Amino acid sequence: MKENLNMSYHEIAKELNRDDRTIWTAYKKSQEKQRELLSIKETKVLLPISIFKDRRFTVFESVVLYLKEKRMRYSEIAKSLDRNQRNIWTVYSRAVIKLHKKV
Repeated sequence: MKENLNMSYHEIAKELNRDDRTIWTAYKKSQEKQRELLSIKETKVLLPISIFKDRRFTVFESVVLYLKEKRMRYSEIAKSLDRNQRNIWTVYSRAVIKLHKKV
């Protein structure tokens, strides 16, 4: 969002219902890990930005929950996200527990 859409940290934070400082920190850490710009690739799966607004969930949990709601199998999600299928199962299980937890 920062590079490809030229959005400010504040604009990104507002869209994701996060603190500006959290966005800044995550962006800076990602730059340390990956020096080159991210390229946007054509894909069959599109994630709406609204799935990231629920702060109970991590970004990864939000993605996995959304994809499971779209009836994707653990193996399909794992392949799409380049992760281990067991990792996807664990993340989904944690998210479901959070989802059903009473506040």
